[in-house]
Amino acid sequence: MKRKSQKDNVIIQILLFLLAIITLFPFAYILMIALGKNVISVNTLIPREFTLANFNKLLTNTAFSNWMTNSFIIAFSTMVISVILVSITIYVFSRLRFYWKDKLFNIILLIQIFPLTLSMVSIFKIFVELGLLNKIPGLIIINSTLASSGLIMLAKGYFDRIPYELDEAAMIDGASRIQILLKITLPLAKPMLAIVAIQSFIIAYNEYTIASAVMTTNVESLPLAVGLQSIITGQYGINWSLYCAGAVMGSIPMIILFYSLQKYFIGGLTEGGVKT
Repeated sequence: MKRKSQKDNVIIQILLFLLAIITLFPFAYILMIALGKNVISVNTLIPREFTLANFNKLLTNTAFSNWMTNSFIIAFSTMVISVILVSITIYVFSRLRFYWKDKLFNIILLIQIFPLTLSMVSIFKIFVELGLLNKIPGLIIINSTLASSGLIMLAKGYFDRIPYELDEAAMIDGASRIQILLKITLPLAKPMLAIVAIQSFIIAYNEYTIASAVMTTNVESLPLAVGLQSIITGQYGINWSLYCAGAVMGSIPMIILFYSLQKYFIGGLTEGGVKT
Protein backbone atom coordinates (compact mmCIF):
# COMPACT_ATOMS: atom_id res chain seq x y z
CA MET A 1 0.00 0.00 0.00
CA LYS A 2 2.86 2.37 0.83
CA ARG A 3 4.62 1.71 -2.49
CA LYS A 4 1.36 2.15 -4.37
CA SER A 5 0.77 5.47 -2.62
CA GLN A 6 4.27 6.68 -3.50
CA LYS A 7 3.77 5.59 -7.11
CA ASP A 8 0.48 7.46 -7.29
CA ASN A 9 2.15 10.59 -5.87
CA VAL A 10 4.90 10.40 -8.49
CA ILE A 11 2.34 10.07 -11.29
CA ILE A 12 0.36 13.01 -9.92
CA GLN A 13 3.51 15.14 -9.68
CA ILE A 14 4.45 14.31 -13.27
CA LEU A 15 0.97 15.16 -14.52
CA LEU A 16 0.97 18.45 -12.60
CA PHE A 17 4.40 19.29 -14.01
CA LEU A 18 3.20 18.63 -17.57
CA LEU A 19 0.07 20.70 -16.92
CA ALA A 20 2.21 23.57 -15.62
CA ILE A 21 4.36 23.45 -18.78
CA ILE A 22 1.29 23.45 -21.03
CA THR A 23 -0.22 26.35 -19.08
CA LEU A 24 2.93 28.48 -18.91
CA PHE A 25 4.16 27.87 -22.46
CA PRO A 26 1.84 30.48 -24.11
CA PHE A 27 2.95 33.12 -21.61
CA ALA A 28 6.61 32.28 -22.09
CA TYR A 29 6.18 32.37 -25.87
CA ILE A 30 4.44 35.78 -25.77
CA LEU A 31 7.24 37.17 -23.58
CA MET A 32 9.85 35.77 -25.98
CA ILE A 33 8.13 37.38 -28.98
CA ALA A 34 7.82 40.64 -27.03
CA LEU A 35 11.58 40.64 -26.61
CA GLY A 36 12.16 39.66 -30.26
CA LYS A 37 13.31 42.13 -32.88
CA ASN A 38 11.03 42.81 -35.87
CA VAL A 39 8.89 39.67 -35.58
CA ILE A 40 6.32 40.03 -38.39
CA SER A 41 5.07 36.44 -38.57
CA VAL A 42 3.27 34.28 -36.04
CA ASN A 43 5.17 31.29 -37.42
CA THR A 44 8.37 32.49 -35.77
CA LEU A 45 9.33 30.09 -33.01
CA ILE A 46 12.48 31.73 -31.65
CA PRO A 47 13.44 35.29 -32.63
CA ARG A 48 16.94 35.74 -34.02
CA GLU A 49 17.60 38.84 -31.92
CA PHE A 50 16.29 40.03 -28.57
CA THR A 51 15.80 43.62 -27.49
CA LEU A 52 13.90 45.86 -25.08
CA ALA A 53 13.26 48.39 -27.83
CA ASN A 54 9.73 47.06 -28.39
CA PHE A 55 8.61 48.23 -24.95
CA ASN A 56 10.18 51.65 -25.51
CA LYS A 57 8.55 51.92 -28.94
CA LEU A 58 5.22 50.86 -27.49
CA LEU A 59 5.27 53.70 -24.95
CA THR A 60 6.61 56.37 -27.29
CA ASN A 61 5.17 55.61 -30.74
CA THR A 62 1.69 54.41 -29.81
CA ALA A 63 -1.13 55.55 -27.53
CA PHE A 64 -0.58 52.55 -25.24
CA SER A 65 -0.59 54.60 -22.03
CA ASN A 66 -3.97 56.07 -23.00
CA TRP A 67 -5.35 52.63 -23.90
CA MET A 68 -4.22 51.13 -20.61
CA THR A 69 -5.58 54.07 -18.62
CA ASN A 70 -8.94 53.83 -20.40
CA SER A 71 -9.17 50.09 -19.77
CA PHE A 72 -8.22 50.50 -16.12
CA ILE A 73 -10.89 53.16 -15.63
CA ILE A 74 -13.49 50.98 -17.36
CA ALA A 75 -12.49 47.82 -15.49
CA PHE A 76 -12.18 49.43 -12.05
CA SER A 77 -15.51 51.24 -12.41
CA THR A 78 -17.16 48.04 -13.64
CA MET A 79 -15.70 46.13 -10.69
CA VAL A 80 -17.06 48.60 -8.12
CA ILE A 81 -20.50 48.81 -9.72
CA SER A 82 -20.73 45.03 -10.18
CA VAL A 83 -19.83 44.30 -6.56
CA ILE A 84 -22.52 46.74 -5.39
CA LEU A 85 -25.17 45.44 -7.82
CA VAL A 86 -24.44 41.77 -7.14
CA SER A 87 -24.41 42.29 -3.36
CA ILE A 88 -27.77 44.05 -3.30
CA THR A 89 -29.39 41.78 -5.89
CA ILE A 90 -28.29 38.55 -4.25
CA TYR A 91 -29.33 39.76 -0.82
CA VAL A 92 -32.81 40.46 -2.20
CA PHE A 93 -33.12 37.06 -3.89
CA SER A 94 -31.52 35.15 -1.03
CA ARG A 95 -33.21 36.80 1.95
CA LEU A 96 -36.47 38.47 0.90
CA ARG A 97 -39.74 36.91 -0.17
CA PHE A 98 -41.84 38.52 -2.87
CA TYR A 99 -44.17 37.59 -5.71
CA TRP A 100 -42.54 36.20 -8.90
CA LYS A 101 -39.19 35.92 -7.13
CA ASP A 102 -38.11 32.74 -8.97
CA LYS A 103 -39.37 33.93 -12.35
CA LEU A 104 -37.54 37.24 -12.06
CA PHE A 105 -34.33 35.41 -11.13
CA ASN A 106 -34.71 33.17 -14.19
CA ILE A 107 -35.22 36.21 -16.42
CA ILE A 108 -31.94 37.67 -15.19
CA LEU A 109 -30.18 34.38 -15.94
CA LEU A 110 -31.57 34.40 -19.50
CA ILE A 111 -29.30 37.38 -20.25
CA GLN A 112 -26.35 34.97 -20.12
CA ILE A 113 -27.98 32.55 -22.58
CA PHE A 114 -28.74 35.15 -25.24
CA PRO A 115 -25.73 35.35 -27.61
CA LEU A 116 -23.89 38.66 -27.38
CA THR A 117 -23.36 38.85 -31.15
CA LEU A 118 -27.12 38.82 -31.76
CA SER A 119 -27.61 41.81 -29.48
CA MET A 120 -24.87 43.96 -30.99
CA VAL A 121 -27.27 45.84 -33.29
CA SER A 122 -29.53 46.70 -30.35
CA ILE A 123 -26.58 47.71 -28.18
CA PHE A 124 -25.21 49.95 -30.93
CA LYS A 125 -28.64 51.54 -31.43
CA ILE A 126 -29.00 52.21 -27.69
CA PHE A 127 -25.54 53.80 -27.60
CA VAL A 128 -26.45 56.08 -30.50
CA GLU A 129 -29.81 57.11 -28.99
CA LEU A 130 -28.31 57.84 -25.57
CA GLY A 131 -25.29 59.67 -26.99
CA LEU A 132 -22.85 57.14 -25.53
CA LEU A 133 -21.10 56.24 -28.77
CA ASN A 134 -17.29 56.56 -28.47
CA LYS A 135 -17.61 57.38 -24.77
CA ILE A 136 -16.09 55.46 -21.86
CA PRO A 137 -19.20 55.77 -19.59
CA GLY A 138 -21.15 53.75 -22.16
CA LEU A 139 -18.70 50.85 -21.89
CA ILE A 140 -18.82 51.03 -18.10
CA ILE A 141 -22.62 50.76 -18.12
CA ILE A 142 -22.83 47.81 -20.53
CA ASN A 143 -19.91 45.94 -18.94
CA SER A 144 -21.37 46.38 -15.46
CA THR A 145 -24.71 45.04 -16.66
CA LEU A 146 -23.26 41.99 -18.39
CA ALA A 147 -20.77 41.19 -15.63
CA SER A 148 -23.37 41.52 -12.85
CA SER A 149 -25.92 39.32 -14.60
CA GLY A 150 -23.31 36.64 -15.19
CA LEU A 151 -22.04 36.62 -11.60
CA ILE A 152 -25.41 36.61 -9.83
CA MET A 153 -25.90 32.85 -10.11
CA LEU A 154 -22.34 32.23 -8.90
CA ALA A 155 -22.83 34.39 -5.82
CA LYS A 156 -26.33 33.26 -4.89
CA GLY A 157 -25.26 29.78 -3.83
CA TYR A 158 -22.72 31.27 -1.44
CA PHE A 159 -25.20 33.75 0.05
CA ASP A 160 -27.76 30.99 0.56
CA ARG A 161 -25.29 29.15 2.81
CA ILE A 162 -25.07 32.05 5.25
CA PRO A 163 -27.43 31.11 8.12
CA TYR A 164 -30.62 33.18 8.09
CA GLU A 165 -30.69 32.89 11.88
CA LEU A 166 -28.02 35.60 11.98
CA ASP A 167 -30.39 37.99 10.22
CA GLU A 168 -33.22 37.11 12.60
CA ALA A 169 -31.03 37.66 15.64
CA ALA A 170 -29.93 41.04 14.30
CA MET A 171 -33.53 42.07 13.56
CA ILE A 172 -34.52 41.16 17.12
CA ASP A 173 -31.78 43.51 18.30
CA GLY A 174 -33.29 46.26 16.14
CA ALA A 175 -30.97 46.18 13.12
CA SER A 176 -32.34 47.31 9.76
CA ARG A 177 -31.96 45.41 6.48
CA ILE A 178 -29.18 47.75 5.36
CA GLN A 179 -27.30 47.27 8.63
CA ILE A 180 -27.63 43.50 8.36
CA LEU A 181 -26.33 43.58 4.78
CA LEU A 182 -23.37 45.84 5.55
CA LYS A 183 -22.34 44.53 8.96
CA ILE A 184 -23.22 40.83 8.85
CA THR A 185 -23.89 39.39 5.40
CA LEU A 186 -21.20 41.13 3.34
CA PRO A 187 -18.35 40.53 5.84
CA LEU A 188 -19.21 36.83 5.81
CA ALA A 189 -19.30 36.84 2.02
CA LYS A 190 -15.87 38.42 1.48
CA PRO A 191 -14.43 35.43 -0.43
CA MET A 192 -17.35 35.46 -2.88
CA LEU A 193 -17.20 39.24 -3.27
CA ALA A 194 -13.51 38.89 -4.10
CA ILE A 195 -14.42 36.47 -6.88
CA VAL A 196 -17.06 38.90 -8.16
CA ALA A 197 -14.50 41.73 -8.08
CA ILE A 198 -11.81 39.76 -9.92
CA GLN A 199 -14.16 38.31 -12.53
CA SER A 200 -15.90 41.61 -13.28
CA PHE A 201 -12.53 43.38 -13.59
CA ILE A 202 -11.23 40.74 -16.00
CA ILE A 203 -14.45 40.77 -18.06
CA ALA A 204 -14.34 44.53 -18.52
CA TYR A 205 -10.57 44.73 -18.95
CA ASN A 206 -10.49 42.10 -21.71
CA GLU A 207 -13.79 42.94 -23.42
CA TYR A 208 -13.32 43.45 -27.14
CA THR A 209 -16.54 42.71 -29.07
CA ILE A 210 -18.67 45.58 -27.80
CA ALA A 211 -15.78 48.02 -27.52
CA SER A 212 -14.73 47.44 -31.13
CA ALA A 213 -18.27 48.21 -32.29
CA VAL A 214 -19.01 51.34 -30.25
CA MET A 215 -15.52 52.89 -30.09
CA THR A 216 -14.84 53.74 -33.72
CA THR A 217 -13.11 57.14 -33.61
CA ASN A 218 -10.15 58.72 -31.84
CA VAL A 219 -7.35 56.19 -31.34
CA GLU A 220 -6.41 57.64 -27.95
CA SER A 221 -9.87 56.93 -26.49
CA LEU A 222 -9.76 53.20 -27.28
CA PRO A 223 -9.61 50.56 -24.54
CA LEU A 224 -6.56 48.31 -24.42
CA ALA A 225 -8.02 45.30 -26.27
CA VAL A 226 -9.12 47.39 -29.26
CA GLY A 227 -5.96 49.49 -29.18
CA LEU A 228 -3.70 46.45 -29.30
CA GLN A 229 -5.67 45.08 -32.23
CA SER A 230 -4.85 48.25 -34.18
CA ILE A 231 -1.16 47.39 -33.82
CA ILE A 232 -1.50 44.36 -36.09
CA THR A 233 -4.39 45.48 -38.32
CA GLY A 234 -4.29 49.27 -38.36
CA GLN A 235 -1.97 52.20 -38.79
CA TYR A 236 1.01 50.55 -37.08
CA GLY A 237 1.30 47.75 -39.65
CA ILE A 238 1.96 44.14 -38.64
CA ASN A 239 4.37 44.01 -35.72
CA TRP A 240 3.87 41.00 -33.47
CA SER A 241 6.73 42.00 -31.16
CA LEU A 242 5.03 45.29 -30.45
CA TYR A 243 1.68 43.56 -29.97
CA CYS A 244 3.10 41.00 -27.52
CA ALA A 245 4.94 43.73 -25.62
CA GLY A 246 1.59 45.45 -25.15
CA ALA A 247 0.00 42.18 -24.04
CA VAL A 248 2.73 41.62 -21.44
CA MET A 249 2.44 45.12 -20.00
CA GLY A 250 -1.34 45.06 -20.20
CA SER A 251 -1.54 41.93 -18.07
CA ILE A 252 0.19 43.57 -15.10
CA PRO A 253 -2.98 45.10 -13.51
CA MET A 254 -4.77 41.73 -13.58
CA ILE A 255 -1.80 39.97 -12.00
CA ILE A 256 -1.66 42.56 -9.22
CA LEU A 257 -5.42 42.33 -8.64
CA PHE A 258 -5.41 38.53 -8.46
CA TYR A 259 -2.50 38.28 -6.03
CA SER A 260 -3.87 41.03 -3.80
CA LEU A 261 -7.18 39.15 -3.46
CA GLN A 262 -5.76 35.64 -3.78
CA LYS A 263 -6.64 34.39 -0.29
CA TYR A 264 -10.26 35.49 -0.69
CA PHE A 265 -10.43 34.11 -4.22
CA ILE A 266 -9.22 30.65 -3.20
CA GLY A 267 -11.46 30.68 -0.13
CA GLY A 268 -14.52 31.52 -2.18
CA LEU A 269 -13.90 28.59 -4.54
CA THR A 270 -13.06 25.98 -1.90
CA GLU A 271 -15.30 26.72 1.07
CA GLY A 272 -18.42 24.64 1.07
CA GLY A 273 -19.87 26.31 4.12
CA VAL A 274 -19.62 29.50 6.11
CA LYS A 275 -17.61 29.94 9.27
CA THR A 276 -19.40 32.06 11.80
